[in-house]
Amino acid sequence: MKRAPRGAASSGPPGARSRGFIHGLLAVCLPAALCLGLRETVSAQELPRGRTEPEGVAALAEACAGENPGRVSPCRELALAALAFQRGAGLGSALGSDVPGTASTAGHRLGGVPRIAFSVGLAGIRMGMPRVSARSAGGLAEEEVVTAIGVRGVVAAGIVDGLQLAPGFGGILSVDLTGVFSRLWLPRDAGFEGPSAAVGLGARIGILRESFTVPGISVSLGRRWHGAVRAGDGNPGEVEAQLEVTSARAVLGKNWFALGLLAGAGWDRYAGEAVVSVGGGLDDPGSEGGTLASERTVYFLAGWYNFVISQISAEIGLADGVGSPFPGRSAGYDPGRRDWFASVSVRVAP
Repeated sequence: MKRAPRGAASSGPPGARSRGFIHGLLAVCLPAALCLGLRETVSAQELPRGRTEPEGVAALAEACAGENPGRVSPCRELALAALAFQRGAGLGSALGSDVPGTASTAGHRLGGVPRIAFSVGLAGIRMGMPRVSARSAGGLAEEEVVTAIGVRGVVAAGIVDGLQLAPGFGGILSVDLTGVFSRLWLPRDAGFEGPSAAVGLGARIGILRESFTVPGISVSLGRRWHGAVRAGDGNPGEVEAQLEVTSARAVLGKNWFALGLLAGAGWDRYAGEAVVSVGGGLDDPGSEGGTLASERTVYFLAGWYNFVISQISAEIGLADGVGSPFPGRSAGYDPGRRDWFASVSVRVAP
């Protein structure tokens, strides 16, 4: 198939303590979380691996190489780069919790008026990929680990308040609708042509709304649509990957007065068209395209500090790698490596 698209507590007044907490989150949590991505920690190794086999990567590499044995290795690396782009950009928009700073649905105000909550945050992901910025096919076979920084905004509206079985046991089968916009800046010195933006819609379904005695529990489903991610300058090759992300999350969380904690796990599926070209541009007749898809399991933890109607939260998580589609391949990039992510968000729920 040929294609050529473009496209610790302290003393002092409460205000000082609050500002100190915020500054500590911003200055410590996100950089520390990203630094963890430099290596696989022992605790991460102990988590169950939800590794699956990717779809379409081997077929794309085979079509790219054709009958030329000299193109086998670069075509494989470019196909894996397209897969890595999909998974990195997709993780950058989905992250961990779909609504930061809470495990409960928003519910209704007094009088049955839907409650609307807004959040905006800064995110970072640490991802590996083949070195598409290399100047030779041999360099393409090396691994490059990049950090991408992005922003994400979320709006959640409580449209169904759910069932109340007893005092403190409510919000059962409640529903929030969510809307998402994200933008991820991919480093140009790693060969990327520009950032990746995405919009998405989803729903969070309440299992139990948090009260003084019970935690909040919910599950969510979402879909995000991304613009194309493009990298390389034709030497040794170029890659373009388009992307749609389907996500599912399950979260459990509880507030303890000013502080809250949340833990969750989820599943992502990334799918979209990809085009690769060896020794030329994507508009050249020799470019080849195909559909790639992959899945991964995501684990995450978050904590937050409550104000009157707002919160500031910090989240850290990791996402599983994928099985290698090329048995016996010897190159620097391991598609089975895990990607790390972290975020700091502010949420307002008036």
